[in-house]
Formats: sequence, C-alpha cells, structure tokens
Amino acid sequence: MKKPLAAAIAAIFVASALASCSIGRDADINSNIRVTSSDATDAAAWLEARIGDKLTKRVVIGTDADEYGVNVDTLENDGYFIRSFGREDVLFASSPAGLDRAARKYARMVESGAVTDVTYHEGYRVKRLTVAGNDISEYAIIIPDRDDNATPLAASELAAYVEKTCGALLPVFTADEYAAASEKPSRRIVLTYGDKALGNEGYTISVDGDGTLAIRGGLWRGTLFGVYDLLEQDIGWRFLGSGGNIVRKPFIPIEKREYLYEAEHIDLTSAINRTEKPSIATRGYGDRDGHTEPASDGDIMQLTREKWSYTPTCNYGFAYPACHGLQGAHGKIFSGEYEGLYDGLSKTGKQPCFTNEEILAAIDNYALTIVKERLDAGQQIGKECNVVDVAHWDGMPHTFCQCKNCVAVERVEGNHCGPYLRMANRVCALLDEHYPGVGAAILAYCGADELPAVTRPAHNLYIAYCFYLGEGYEGCQNHCISGEGCATEKGMTNKLPAKRFKEWAEVMDGSMIQVWVYPSNCGNLCYNAPQYLTLLDNAKFLASYGVGHVYHDTRWEDNGLINEELSAYLLLRFEWDATISRETARDMMREWFALIYGDAGDLIYELSIFAEDAGDRAGCWGSFNSHSEDRVDYEYVSENAERIWELCDILPKLAGSAAEEELIEKYITGFLFMTLRARYDEMYVNGSAEERDYITERYREVWSLFRKHDLSVYGGINSHLKAPETFDPDVDPRDWINGSIFKNAQ
Repeated sequence: MKKPLAAAIAAIFVASALASCSIGRDADINSNIRVTSSDATDAAAWLEARIGDKLTKRVVIGTDADEYGVNVDTLENDGYFIRSFGREDVLFASSPAGLDRAARKYARMVESGAVTDVTYHEGYRVKRLTVAGNDISEYAIIIPDRDDNATPLAASELAAYVEKTCGALLPVFTADEYAAASEKPSRRIVLTYGDKALGNEGYTISVDGDGTLAIRGGLWRGTLFGVYDLLEQDIGWRFLGSGGNIVRKPFIPIEKREYLYEAEHIDLTSAINRTEKPSIATRGYGDRDGHTEPASDGDIMQLTREKWSYTPTCNYGFAYPACHGLQGAHGKIFSGEYEGLYDGLSKTGKQPCFTNEEILAAIDNYALTIVKERLDAGQQIGKECNVVDVAHWDGMPHTFCQCKNCVAVERVEGNHCGPYLRMANRVCALLDEHYPGVGAAILAYCGADELPAVTRPAHNLYIAYCFYLGEGYEGCQNHCISGEGCATEKGMTNKLPAKRFKEWAEVMDGSMIQVWVYPSNCGNLCYNAPQYLTLLDNAKFLASYGVGHVYHDTRWEDNGLINEELSAYLLLRFEWDATISRETARDMMREWFALIYGDAGDLIYELSIFAEDAGDRAGCWGSFNSHSEDRVDYEYVSENAERIWELCDILPKLAGSAAEEELIEKYITGFLFMTLRARYDEMYVNGSAEERDYITERYREVWSLFRKHDLSVYGGINSHLKAPETFDPDVDPRDWINGSIFKNAQ
C-alpha cells in the first residue's frame, strides 16, 4: 500500500540506500539526471538546458514514485515535492505540469546555492475548516422552502467551494426537507433573503453562540454576494470568476484566476460578523451590441460581488441600462400600421423625428406592447420587468432631426435633447398610467448629453449618462471622469462631460441615473497604460452622486500585454466599496501580480507603476482614438529604458512554470515595444554602430515575441493588427501604431 506523500519521505530516503538505488528510467538527459517516467523528459531537458553544467548531485525526476513508496495522487495537478538526501535530490509530481514547476523551482534553488525541501500543493489547501470550533463536515446548508431568487445558486456555490477548500461535502436542504429528515447533520449554515433594508444586493454574515452560520441577503442577490464574500474574505479564495466572462478572450487560466491560499486551520467565529451594502447599487460589464432587452440570459451580464452568473435570478430587480433601444427594436416599432415611418439612421442619415406625432405614437405603442408581452410571459413588475429602453440610434450630434418643429423645440430647450426628453417623458406617463412601477430609459449621449433648459426627467425615467462622446468632447481615459486633472474644457477632456453629468444629477434622484463608462485600455494593445487608480477615482466620484447603476462598455480582448482582467477585477471591488483607500488598491494590485505571476510579481508590479506614471505624464488621452501614440511620455520612457530592459531580461527567469513564463513574456512585450519606440531614432537612426546593433536585437526580440504569442498591436472594434510577417529593422516602429505596414486581420 502506498504511503501518504509527506510521511513517507523520512522513512524511505536514507543516504546510503539512495547511493545504491537502481532507478527505473526511460531516458538519460544528463549523467546526473534520471527520469522515472516518460512524461518527465521535457522537465528533465529543461533542467539540463538551465543548470546542466551546475549539477553536482544526482537528480531524480518523474511522476512514477512507486519505487520510493510515495503516493503522488495526493498532489494537485501542479503540485510537487522536492527532497534533498545526501548525493541525490528527488523531484516528484502527479503531472507534467507539476514536474515543470518543480524543475523551475529546483533550478532557482541550485542557482542560489541552497536546495531545501519543498512540498507544493499537497492535499487540500485548507487542512481544517471549522465554525466556532465545530468541524465543517458537521454542517448542512439550509435554504428557504420557496425561493425564486439567487439563494439556491448561493447554496450550490458554497457547497462546491467548501469541497474544493477542504474536501467536506455539505448537503443542501430546504427548511421543510431539513425538518423532516431523520438523518441529517446537526449543525446548520442558514441562507435567507428578503431583507429590504439590505436592498437588492446587501447581506449580513453572522456566527452565533451555538455555532450556526447565517447569511441573510437583500431582495435578490445579497445571499449570493454574501457567500462570495465569505469565501474571499474569510476562507481565502481570490478572483472568483473575474475576467473569464468579462473580456472576450481572457489570457489568465482558470487555475490562476480562482486561487485559494493554503492554511492549516481556519475557524469562522463571531469575529467575521458584518453587514455590507454596495457603494453603487448595481454594476454591469460586457459587450451588449446595442441590445437592451435580453434575448437570452447571456445578453445581459450582471456583475455580482465577485463572480459572474448568467442565471436569470442574478438579473432580477434592476433596470437594464439604456442602450439604443429604439435602434435594437426598430423592426418591431415601425411595422404594421407604422410601417415606413422611419427607415433607420443608416438610410435616412438622421435620427427619427421626435416631434412627429405618428412616430411618437409608434414608440408609445411599442412601449406598451413590450411590457404586456413580458407580463403575459410570466414576468413580474419589480422583478424582471422594470424598464423599457427608448434610447436613440447610435449616431453623431448632427444626425438629430432638424425639421421645423424639432428646431422650434430645441430653441426653447437649448439643445438636441429637448425633443428627445419630451418623447421619453411621454412614454413614462403612459407606463405610469397602464403599468405603474415600470419606467423608461434613454441615453444622455452624443448630442443628447445636455440637460434641456426647461423639461425635466419624469420620476420614472432612467437617464443613462455616457462618459465617452458628446458634442464638443471625447472622454479622457487618463483622468477621473470628474474632470479633475484634465487641462481643457473641450476636446479630449472629462471636464465638459462631468459638468453636464452634474447638471442631470442636480435635478434627479441618483438611483435613476445610469452611467456608461469606458474603462478599457482598448485599441493600443502594444502600450501598457494602466488606469487602475483612475478606476478607483471614478468609483468614488460616481458613488458620491448615488448613481443607481454603472455599466462598463468594453469590447476588447486581453492578449496578455495590458492586464485587462486586472482592471475588471478592480472594478468589481472599487464599485462595491468605493471607500477603499489608494494604498489598499495598491495592495490589491500587488496581490494580483503575486498570485498570477508568482515570484515575478513584485517586478511586474514595478513595471505597472512605471507604465501608469508614463501614461499620467502624457496628459489627456483617449482609448477610442484608434492608432494614436500619445498615451505615454516618450522622454520619460527613454530615461527609464535601461531599467525596463533589465527587468525584461530578469523576469522570464523567475517564472515558476511554463504557463507563468508565457504570461510574463506577453506582459513584457509591450514594455519592450515602448522602449523601442522611445529609443529607435536615437539608437538606430542616429546612433553609433554599437547602439544600432543593440537596438536592432531589441527590435528583433519585440518582433519575435509578438509573432510567438500571436499578439495584437492594435485591437479595435472591427480589426486586429498583428506584427509583420518578416523582420525589418528599417521599419520605423511608429508604423506598428499607425498600421501602415500591416494586413488587417480579424
């Protein structure tokens, strides 16, 4: 019978025995390296290449440890152990991934001159989990008998993650089932919902004197969020689901994104008791492509406390943010008796006329019809049926109708938004009359972002203010959306949209304000320009106005250069708790880099701070101005190029696995490109022969990494630009930004 891994080592490895062991192997890599299984040859070859000339002892490596009486089945997939005995060091794992990690760890120890015993990811990460001293295996999860919100999902998630944490299988009962069961755990984890004081998403976590753990949630998602908070803050899970469904193409593997700290014993006591409510009531993130009414659960991605869910229960009780609703429902609105009234912006070149009585009647009819259809389908007001999107088509300010009647209204109201807001208020009045509790929603965006001089929003009208593009400005990505830090009133700035936003906020209940922000690094994927603390500033600003919903529009893929997933994770946290300090935010970043990039984390963090500084020094810049190259201060980059090159040379060597090495290589590629761009003229065009040779090799390195990992230089809405197929140092790296030498590849 195989012995448990750690316990077996001391009894089996005796120096004299090791010296005479006959070790089974399938390949000899080096006279000092032996493999015990064929799946170890890659790790052995890596060891030979890295430290073959430094080995003075025999190294045994493999997944077959039978001859040593060791059970590697107790190791996780990436787990391993390293033991040093006399003239022999042994590296065993349960998989090639574990061997790869073991080999890299061993190599760094040899290079440092000190090989020590290491056990990595053996057994469950948490050896013992208790509640007020009672073992978690003694507990059942109890949910209400009748439950139509997220509580059943909360129970299944809690049970699943407890099992991953320590191996305990917790049964789930309804209250009636638990009362009737003759055989059941004696201790309880009780999940309830419906506390109106907690809103839709707040929760209370408590452990009482008899060891009962209770999570009480608000109306819809609070219990689920409480479970995720318990898992994260009290049990040690990190990054639950973040990134995986936020960006179209996440680059961080699931085992990195869902990480659990190791612990010998965790005891959940009354010290964890707390109540939390979000700083911003609801938050959304994703790519909605102009559709407001969800055709399927996946069309609306509701941001939870930490995880994503596509279940309908996670989308209850809030108003979907306005998103060109008239455009998405065009065919339904202008059909039947209203056929031909409006053919769409693409055909007419302008928005519908919001003073035309027939067009207004068509919109009225649509609003009443869509609500009736939802209610007939079983939806309930206050639950699934809360809002009708009547926002305008996606077009520039000049596309608003300029007929005689519209112009007359605009003169009174002072802007394009006048006729548009009047249309929306008319719909709101109809909904109030026929379906009290249902509101309408419009966008304050691109020509309709200014508050009219006379008309005010109806009490049941949601205004979705868009901090991106309006008449006279394009949003700045480098500074807070409050406008603080922006130098100009118009152009590339947040000062003008912030002023207009505040005007809406002064006349509205904050809960009726929805906000669209564009936090993505967006197009210029070859530039690392972190905006992490700007995201925190944005959250604080919006929370101060009590906005009801923030929606983050990002269509961008994370190719590994810009850590879009980190931005998404931080958004989850900042908008849940906008009171987080800047230092706490920095600590969250450090933790992310440490868990994602391993031993390279501290230096990756240093690079990210440099990139943030380089971006800040460049003043106002946007992420939607396509191939612009004004996002960093090149003089500052040039001044720091040597340090960046030094870090980029060191970092891959710190990788704890092949997967980490790939993540590191992707991340440093953008920094190498920045320094190349900053030093190209100085060192290649005008430099000495030695400088020219050096920068040419750096250029080749940049090109090779872009090609090796199929990285995009630019990742816009409709296209991706890749590195050129052949290397040519005479091509100015500016052309990598403007795309003049690239094929347009989807």
